[in-house]
Amino acid sequence: MIQLRVKLWTGIALVLTGCASPLTPTAVQPAQAGPNGHQLVSIPAGTYRVGAPGHLRNPRRTVRLKAYRISDAETTNEQFARFVQATGYITDAEKIGYGLVAREGMIDWAWTETKGATWRTPFGPVDPRAGDLTNHPVTQISGADAEAYCRWIGGRLPTLEEWEVAARAGSTTRWPWGDKFDPHLANVWNGTNHLHNTREDGWLYTSPVRSFPPNAWGLYDVIGNVFEYCEGLPAIIGKENESRLIAGRGGSWWCSKGTCDFFNLVDIGAMDRHGSLANQGFRVVFDEADGD
Repeated sequence: MIQLRVKLWTGIALVLTGCASPLTPTAVQPAQAGPNGHQLVSIPAGTYRVGAPGHLRNPRRTVRLKAYRISDAETTNEQFARFVQATGYITDAEKIGYGLVAREGMIDWAWTETKGATWRTPFGPVDPRAGDLTNHPVTQISGADAEAYCRWIGGRLPTLEEWEVAARAGSTTRWPWGDKFDPHLANVWNGTNHLHNTREDGWLYTSPVRSFPPNAWGLYDVIGNVFEYCEGLPAIIGKENESRLIAGRGGSWWCSKGTCDFFNLVDIGAMDRHGSLANQGFRVVFDEADGD
């Protein structure tokens, strides 16, 4: 198994590994309107297969889930801006004064602490700015910031299993569309290194949500665009670390085959709960009142 690490601004590492996973399929209804512009897909209560044989962080197993609703797309800059306007919330990156940034032309893993990099200016005091990318996923927000947004809206982050069940949409393959990666179906890094992005998928950094085809249950960007925060940690990391670490799934625009190859349906990363990067985002889950 390959392990790759990117050093975070607090000294905690985002640890990355790789494998594949199965799931028992079921059926869902089309997305319905939810609060703050979220479109919500209802996932029925049931027994599902997740994980992969021999995967240390995500072993194959059967899980029983209650019914829940999950946003069909990652939370956008526009949605997060409404939260900040309503509450006056100050993010971790704004408090500390910087976030981690990677740009085209940098060597692999060369994330840098960039003064002024916040959700409003995810790459620092230069373009692009969140105000010009209203329908792009919000970034430079920490796991704690994402949790605060979820509480405000009356929801929460998905658990690791809820994320995987919704992202798989009944598939048993490495990606929602099959076992061969297609660069035209997700926003990841196209190129042999981060010195140059060939833009085969059409984008350099983040893309607007819903830019690529959804999975079979109507969820967009479960692969690529931004890593998505999830509740809980793999057993091998330990529940005792949940106060300082948070999980991330699905990969991002920065991920490439030669570096962070987590743009799939099984791998699970972990990072500092208060760290902020230009490739981290989230989607929201709501409990179904009548779910078992």
